[in-house]
Amino acid sequence: MKSTPAHQLPCWLPQTSSSFPGGFIFKQWKKQFLHLTAEGKLLLCHDALSLPHQMIQLQSNCEAIVQGKEILDLPKLPSGASRDCCFALILPQNKYLLLLAETSSDCWSDYISLLLRLIQPHFLPIL
Repeated sequence: MKSTPAHQLPCWLPQTSSSFPGGFIFKQWKKQFLHLTAEGKLLLCHDALSLPHQMIQLQSNCEAIVQGKEILDLPKLPSGASRDCCFALILPQNKYLLLLAETSSDCWSDYISLLLRLIQPHFLPIL
């Protein structure tokens, strides 16, 4: 069954240089696009029309969603950006996906949390 994008959101993702033991070196934020499908998949694309370069099955791979105000080691945000527009998806194996929406009205953390509760009743709410 083919996934069809239900919603699209421009966002910013932190870009890092090579990692080193215990962490990584933050370089800059890079604009990308998220597509949230009706099947609960989050597709990351380089632009609005490109094919996804990463896919996260939210039902099985997202353990929690953390709002920007709760993220202690948030990288420096681009000029004019707000912590209220940022959230992180907590993934298995101590990994996470940090996202920055262009505006607070674009921030999908509440929407993704609601979707996850519908498809996975034991999901942890937004922290």
